[in-house]
Amino acid sequence: MQHRVGLRARTDFRVVAMNGGFVSYCRGIEISSSGIIVDRGRGRPPEPLLMRLEMLLPERIRPLCALARPIWVRGSEQALKFVRISDVDRLTLAEHLDVLRLRGVSLC
Repeated sequence: MQHRVGLRARTDFRVVAMNGGFVSYCRGIEISSSGIIVDRGRGRPPEPLLMRLEMLLPERIRPLCALARPIWVRGSEQALKFVRISDVDRLTLAEHLDVLRLRGVSLC
């Protein structure tokens, strides 16, 4: 059973995932206002309970920050649910989805 909230879209931007002293550079490949799917590349570290994310959207100068928890892992892809994100950053994600829609990316 899948629980999806709001619109989501395929995308491509840099994400920095931090877990204590470990920093992982990922690609954000699917986004919604409630979570993100990242491609972590090759090897993955042990799964933390919470991860701090910095999302570098192409249309923004400063990164968006969120605290997220892992939901699932499939190969190099990992889904993360935002557990703490500011209202401003959540609105910025919604605006990013609007930009993608205007560019012709289909929203699910």
